[in-house]
Amino acid sequence: MVTFYKPVKKETVKKAVKVECSDLDLQGRGVARDGDNVYFVPGLMPGDTANVLSENSKGKIHQGKITKIIKPSVNRREKDCTLIGQCGGCQMQHVPVEMLIEAKIAGIRKLFKKALSFDIGEASFVHRADELRYRRACRFAIRGDHGKLYLGFREEKSHDLVKIKNCLTLSERMNNAIEPLNKAINSLNLKNKLGHLELLDSDGALGILVRFSATVDEHDVSVLESTGKELNAVISIVEPYRNPLEIKKKESLRERFICGSIDDLFIISHGVKIKCNPSSFVQVNKKINDKLLETVIGMIAPDKNTSVMDLFCGLGNFAMPLAKEGANVVGVDIVAKMIEDARANAKEQNLENVKFEVADLEELFENQKWAKADYDAVVLDPGREGAKRATLFLAKKKVKKIVYISCNPLAASRDTIELIKSGYKIKQWGVCDMFPRTTHVEMVLEFTL
Repeated sequence: MVTFYKPVKKETVKKAVKVECSDLDLQGRGVARDGDNVYFVPGLMPGDTANVLSENSKGKIHQGKITKIIKPSVNRREKDCTLIGQCGGCQMQHVPVEMLIEAKIAGIRKLFKKALSFDIGEASFVHRADELRYRRACRFAIRGDHGKLYLGFREEKSHDLVKIKNCLTLSERMNNAIEPLNKAINSLNLKNKLGHLELLDSDGALGILVRFSATVDEHDVSVLESTGKELNAVISIVEPYRNPLEIKKKESLRERFICGSIDDLFIISHGVKIKCNPSSFVQVNKKINDKLLETVIGMIAPDKNTSVMDLFCGLGNFAMPLAKEGANVVGVDIVAKMIEDARANAKEQNLENVKFEVADLEELFENQKWAKADYDAVVLDPGREGAKRATLFLAKKKVKKIVYISCNPLAASRDTIELIKSGYKIKQWGVCDMFPRTTHVEMVLEFTL
């Protein structure tokens, strides 16, 4: 039998390279160069000298990681929380606030210049607020540790959970609720059927939502009701439900209040009271949302002769304040329950000049009556995926003014291309630091024909 020699392939051992970080990209990664090689490194900041290792590369572009910080930047901030580096919530805490927002603005300009082939210019406004205690809404995951449940946030780039006792970005009322909630969930019969908890620190009471994958029994309702009373909070649960009046008794999910009521839970948007559920989506940063509303209202300049379409309207965060200022507004969203609640809120606030419609803005909606009407301005605040179909619709409709709010500049740049092609110009743009200490940023663009 002939044996053939096969040379053993030598494994290439990657070596770390010493670099100095020059700036930050839009994702908050430090940018460093070694000759013609460019490294994008999470956790690195301008002024840092560090050894970095390439984990993934394409030509001379490398995604790297820090192996050692040789000399930290003089601007690098000390950790103000023991969970920095574990919890994924404050990835950018080490970067000074001003430096971080300037990096985000510079990143947006580079992104849009690449997409549009021209510079969109300086930001017309930059709205900032406190970097601590700014969150009024959050979601806690639940995990077990040696038979005991606890609330926590996910680790960065991991499904593992970090136990949270106090978070510097959460409001005081939410932090004060963590330990009583930990105690409560460990007293439940259905603790192995828990999903997650959502907290909303409204302008009224504290709202708490508990999700279950099974129908909740009387004991567990009693435990949560007692906790709600202890915290002076509104508590609702989401559970599987079969309507006894239906023949087929198809299972669905329902949310029901077990402590307090919707009357106790509300947000104030530009002087308009909007009742909500603990599960309702609201802008997490109240102070920045107030500034965002002032900006949008200033751009629209609403009065009784102004007609406005508000796409992806939710509970009416923009629609109802615009109506309060006199405009005739139509708000549109896909979530029927939010539209139902928005209508109820408008009726209670005696805002007869705002209407709400249910529609999927990623599907055929152009033939609906509200879509065919004429408008002086459009406000849209889509999710992270952007508003491709809605943007194409607006580009053909030729509404004189469009105010586009986005939490994802990449999606916004793609949608902007279609508006520019149709003759729109960017009159002004700016950013709202809705999420301090993170890589995220909210931007606002005003388009005119």
